[in-house]
Amino acid sequence: MTTRNIDYLLLGGGATSATAARVLRSEDAVARIAILCGEMLAPYQRPQLTKGFLGGTLDASQMAIHAPGFYAERHIELLLGARAVSVNLAAHTVHTSDARAFHYRKLLIATGASARVPDLPNATLRGVHCLHSVADAAAIREAAAGAGRAVVLGASFIGLEVAASLRTLGLNVTVIERGRRVLPLLGTQILSDYFMHRCVERGIEVLLDRSIREFVGSGAVEAVMTDRGESMLCDLVVVAIGVTPNCEFLRDSGLVLEGGIVADEFLRTSDPDVFAAGDVASFPDAVFGVRRRIEHWDNAIRQGRVAARNMVGGSFPYRDVSMFYGDVFDVSYNFLGRAEDITQTVERGTLDSHCYSLLYLKNDVLQAMFSVGRTAEETAAAEELIRRRVNLHASKARLRDEAFLLDTLPSQTVLILQGGGALGAFECGAVRGLEERGVHPDVVAAVSIGAFNGAIVASHPGNAAAPLAEFWRELSIALPAMPDPCIHQALLSWYVLCMGVPNFFQPRWWNSQIGREAFVPWWTSFYDPAPITRLITRYVDFESLGQSPVRLLLSAVDVATGERRIFDSYVDRLTPQHLLASGSLPPGLPWTTVDDKQYWDGGIVSNSPLDLVIERCGSIGKRVFAVDLFSGRRAMPANLLEVMLRRDEIVYTDRVRNDLRFEEYANDFSELVQDILRHVDPLEARRIRQNPRYIRLMGNRVPIHVSRIELCEGASTSFARDYDFSTTTVQQLQERGYQAALAAVARSRH
Repeated sequence: MTTRNIDYLLLGGGATSATAARVLRSEDAVARIAILCGEMLAPYQRPQLTKGFLGGTLDASQMAIHAPGFYAERHIELLLGARAVSVNLAAHTVHTSDARAFHYRKLLIATGASARVPDLPNATLRGVHCLHSVADAAAIREAAAGAGRAVVLGASFIGLEVAASLRTLGLNVTVIERGRRVLPLLGTQILSDYFMHRCVERGIEVLLDRSIREFVGSGAVEAVMTDRGESMLCDLVVVAIGVTPNCEFLRDSGLVLEGGIVADEFLRTSDPDVFAAGDVASFPDAVFGVRRRIEHWDNAIRQGRVAARNMVGGSFPYRDVSMFYGDVFDVSYNFLGRAEDITQTVERGTLDSHCYSLLYLKNDVLQAMFSVGRTAEETAAAEELIRRRVNLHASKARLRDEAFLLDTLPSQTVLILQGGGALGAFECGAVRGLEERGVHPDVVAAVSIGAFNGAIVASHPGNAAAPLAEFWRELSIALPAMPDPCIHQALLSWYVLCMGVPNFFQPRWWNSQIGREAFVPWWTSFYDPAPITRLITRYVDFESLGQSPVRLLLSAVDVATGERRIFDSYVDRLTPQHLLASGSLPPGLPWTTVDDKQYWDGGIVSNSPLDLVIERCGSIGKRVFAVDLFSGRRAMPANLLEVMLRRDEIVYTDRVRNDLRFEEYANDFSELVQDILRHVDPLEARRIRQNPRYIRLMGNRVPIHVSRIELCEGASTSFARDYDFSTTTVQQLQERGYQAALAAVARSRH
């Protein structure tokens, strides 16, 4: 048997694999990517099976996730009818049902789940169906054409959607549910009663608190017998009692299986080269602190994206709030979160008006939301509230008021700290000013010297000014006062050249190491940063940084690939090396190695990383204080020295304006989508507005408010400013940062 080599092998022909393949190709232009599809169809939209396809308004081609030429154009190999039957972790090989073998570099298992088949007498009778594939739905549709009575087992999301579609096709439909209410996963009698009433309105009979004892018939199903002895005549049965993850073929593989494939927060399994995502993955849900599987279309797409990015070497945790959407009796709805252990529910609006939401609270913290016809902004805001576990006690009395906007609640304060060497003393003063005015960051996005300042802020939440000032006192160089600035610069330059900055970096020419790296031709930098590594450990508790209420985001640049890397205190176990990696500006300092990769200063790419915050924390409700060490406005350079200084200012000036400009483009896009929907059939437009993709794209439209703390007019134009750690200059910069922060806070409150 010939074994083919594939870089990224994806098992399963669903949304997870389709999404992962697209992301993998965007991340790696030349890798060999293959999807093994168990069905004879390219990946398609399974939610449409119970709706448009079963109802006869869609065919299989209209449900395809991508256009027919999508995979070939991107050189993604799509192998239809190829179902994995075994995985050999040691050999990195997968064998398929059609006797083929594949050797992988990285493997994604996204084999989904299969409909659960009841273990009941006569379950194999003709006319008894499960629904999980196009073939299943086609068989049901064909059977429905000649049927008069149908029984649906299970009043779940899928069960009610199937019942509604069969009723639309003209069948008499009975739904049998073993629980005491319909849609039991919604966890509330309010919604159960509403959908029960909708069933009655449409002529669907619902029998609760019952289960099936057996199927009755000779060759084909003729009736079902309940546990109460009731006989329900029917010639079609659809079973919708849940699913089973498709991981049985992995039983002897060595992967850990517990109700699915066990994965970590990065969707990595017990084998570091194997990932799992979608319905088959059991992962730690960081939002609710539980391990679970989620059988939602939206979850499959989003996990596919995260898994792909981690397969190419990323470290992106899956920390999304699950979102489910459905459509029953022309009622398009969303459900996000987890409705377990709830202590209170709050209604907003009315179901009859098709503008309604039900908030699920646990000890005043939002856990879930069911909504019909609410705005994307409100749903996206609820998602953020759930993710951040915001306590709503102070606002609870107003939650019933529809005019009270949820998107005003999830506000985060963000502090952006730039790189700039000794100019970081300005940031030290700014932190003092912000703290005095009661401004405490929830998130710090930092780079270079800002990474050191930011780590101290995160390590001392709400009380960072004092330790930060002490840190800068130890960084300062006590030089004799010089009345002439030129003499000061000459003395400072001579001192730094010969001695470095004692508590920051030391010259390599005083290094007594033996070996070829002691000689200039093999140097990769002029200075050794060992002193700052020792100093920062006295001011930052790295062991508890991940539990700090202040989230720290740092950026660095991979020297080998030129790509930016984000270090996240809520994801990575940060060390002094991570801070140093963010501040290793060549050729002064050498690259820093973290996890066998070499990094330079992140300011090379962007010196004001607002985009880090948007990527990792979303854009809803952000109040941003951006410290700007390189103001955009300067007088025209008058000599070559000033030309060089101005060049560096432009290179390292903040990119916040670019990030905000992108937000403006996104808003223009959102307005265009709204204009288009005004010309779409109202019922269809309502369905589109409940789609999770629509909500996430359109809901993040709350403006980001940026207040600048600028080191501007009168700033030093000295060529030595980046390394002017003299005590006098550091103190002056701290005072200027303090005053600038006070002014920025005052402006932000008007």
